[in-house]
Amino acid sequence: MNKQLPITHMYTDDTGHTRFKKKYIDLEPKEGLGSVGMFSNLFVNQILDDNSGDIKMQFAVTPVPEKSNGEGPRLAHTAPRRQLVITLDGYLEFKSCNVDNHDDEHITIIKRGDILLADDLEGAGHVWRFLRNDNGKMYPWLRCYIHLGEEYEHFFGKLKNKL
Repeated sequence: MNKQLPITHMYTDDTGHTRFKKKYIDLEPKEGLGSVGMFSNLFVNQILDDNSGDIKMQFAVTPVPEKSNGEGPRLAHTAPRRQLVITLDGYLEFKSCNVDNHDDEHITIIKRGDILLADDLEGAGHVWRFLRNDNGKMYPWLRCYIHLGEEYEHFFGKLKNKL
């Protein structure tokens, strides 16, 4: 399993031209409460005296389990905090726990480019599993977490239901 997440650094060189350089973010293994795989450090603004109001960001990669039919961690869990989960790659099914009917309000598909606002902080929680794409292949779940503290309560007020 990769212990680094590649990042393309786009920057201006000494001549004023745009350049690209491959860089990496180190990842460390983590397990528990639905967290399985490799995670980066938590990113905080080092300039501020008090980082409690700053955006915190973390990257994670969960590999497709070997010899499986896409079953991910079978641990029912709630979100550990309010957070945005930006799926950079992968194809997954999320289900509500402890419901008899998995209709559109209790099941969702998450794929590359989708953003999930995880806000199920209490209750029975959810489970997820890998799905096969149209070519029958499963991919690791590569994602970015953006942690939202109480200071981002205004964000929720900006969200609207369908018109």
